[in-house]
Amino acid sequence: MNFKSTALLAARKAGKVLLKYYGKKPNVMKKSDKTFVSKADIEANKAIIDTIKKNFPDHSILSEETGFEDNKSDYKWVLDPLDGTHNFIHEIPLFGTSIALEYKDKPIVGVLHFPILRQTVVAEKGKGAFLNGKKVHVSNKKTFEHSLIVVDYGYRKRQKKLNFLQNLTDERIDVRNLGSAIYGLLLVSCGNSDGYVIISTNEWDIAAGFLIVEEAGGKITDLNGRNTMPQHEEFVMSNGKLHKELLKRLK
Repeated sequence: MNFKSTALLAARKAGKVLLKYYGKKPNVMKKSDKTFVSKADIEANKAIIDTIKKNFPDHSILSEETGFEDNKSDYKWVLDPLDGTHNFIHEIPLFGTSIALEYKDKPIVGVLHFPILRQTVVAEKGKGAFLNGKKVHVSNKKTFEHSLIVVDYGYRKRQKKLNFLQNLTDERIDVRNLGSAIYGLLLVSCGNSDGYVIISTNEWDIAAGFLIVEEAGGKITDLNGRNTMPQHEEFVMSNGKLHKELLKRLK
């Protein structure tokens, strides 16, 4: 089984676990970083890791739920079994699984799977991005007016996010906060959103979508317009045409 098929199989197994618990109020605990974890997260995490280890036992694994298992490999799987846990708990269907494979810290395979929506987007380095088998591309929007921008509004660095939103108050644009980082990544890669500003995140939230957005023709930098990597925590993603306009409003 190759890298992509392993990632897809693992994501679909995780999706089955999430569907099993969706709407059934699984036991929920609050972690030290004030985010939530449920029995669904833990069981989906195990399903993914078991699938990876069966096929690539020597690879390293970084998971939101179980931390870093360092096998001294150039290959590292980066996964979030349930992104959008709060949505999941409240029976809002914007949640899913993110799985990436990195080679020397650069993503080479990325999968985002949304079981309720029946949407799976996948990318391999240099081969494009595909949603349910159909090739996708970022939007062609050229003007900032009437664009749609996703903004992550998580717990961390909230004042910095509010400052950015304040800069948009006089703009004729639509702003969305989705409660799921990876769904925002899907929207940018498929051209449904023109940009995404992430002011604080983790590698497991961004690694798969980072590759998918790039393979869909998008542009990704840090908040100062510099090249960046999934290991960082601040990102501006766009269709490329609106990138400078987004960066201006982050000053």
